[in-house]
Amino acid sequence: MQMCVHDTVNIYFMKKSFVVGLLLLLATVGSGAMAQTQSTHYKAAESLLLIMDTPKTIDTNLQQMLTLQIDQMPVMKEAEVEVRSFFAKYMSWNALKEDMIKMYMEEFTEKELKDMTTFFKTPTGKKLAAKQSTLTMRGAQLGQSKIQPHLPELEEILRKKMQDN
Repeated sequence: MQMCVHDTVNIYFMKKSFVVGLLLLLATVGSGAMAQTQSTHYKAAESLLLIMDTPKTIDTNLQQMLTLQIDQMPVMKEAEVEVRSFFAKYMSWNALKEDMIKMYMEEFTEKELKDMTTFFKTPTGKKLAAKQSTLTMRGAQLGQSKIQPHLPELEEILRKKMQDN
């Protein structure tokens, strides 16, 4: 079966959207993996992540992203249980917790972490924490909606490039 440029572009963007989804998930909540001692700095980072409801956010975003990808790529449907299990093993809160705490400790001082925790305890902070994943998803959809109408232009660029090679 021969694939046309349109099919190649669609597959490319499906794969990219999967990677972008994973990156957005990580950008929303962080990444990494290294045990830390229970210093006050560590506790401040952990408290911030918990007050922001990061465990729930990670798991909810992961499930939403997987559902979207499985819907877009029906071939994954046959292995849905295994795919979900794989991502739960490596992308869940439990898998990311230590690395995320470390990342926050590297990016913020203990005082900054405590200040943010104070903010996220307020009604506005709670609202921001609750809306963060929605805003991230909407931002990704916005980007995709800006590119979608211009895919023929990209296809033409790729077609010309392939013909030159």
